Amino acid sequence: MLNEERVILMTKMAAFVDREGKKNNAINSYFRSDYVGLNVLKSVISATVVFFIFIGSYVLFNFADVLANIYNTENLLAVGRRLLIYYLLLVGVYSLASYVIYSYRYSKMRKSMKAYYGDLKKLARMYEKDREDDSVTRD
Repeated sequence: MLNEERVILMTKMAAFVDREGKKNNAINSYFRSDYVGLNVLKSVISATVVFFIFIGSYVLFNFADVLANIYNTENLLAVGRRLLIYYLLLVGVYSLASYVIYSYRYSKMRKSMKAYYGDLKKLARMYEKDREDDSVTRD
């Protein structure tokens, strides 16, 4: 005989697996520090690529100004320092934002997985109770 509560719980769990389960299982295979660290590292690499794309675009659009400033060594060092500060600022802000976002995603995943495992335990208790009820009625 079908237990309506059990069917509802199984449907809820199947919907979770279809919606979030695969993504959550991929995240759940990491420790928090590994997951956040890996994604912050990816963000630093992405920020570096973006920075160099911006610098390359600036050089291409203002090529005459760049060539005129190359021969001025003092100005070149100041520009280099300024670019380094901009780079560190960009990477710092991007890394901080990535850390916050991926920490939040990991904690959200852990909360939803804890609820899913709770539902699994509840389903197992329902099956165990049904088994006990069946064994009592057969005796």
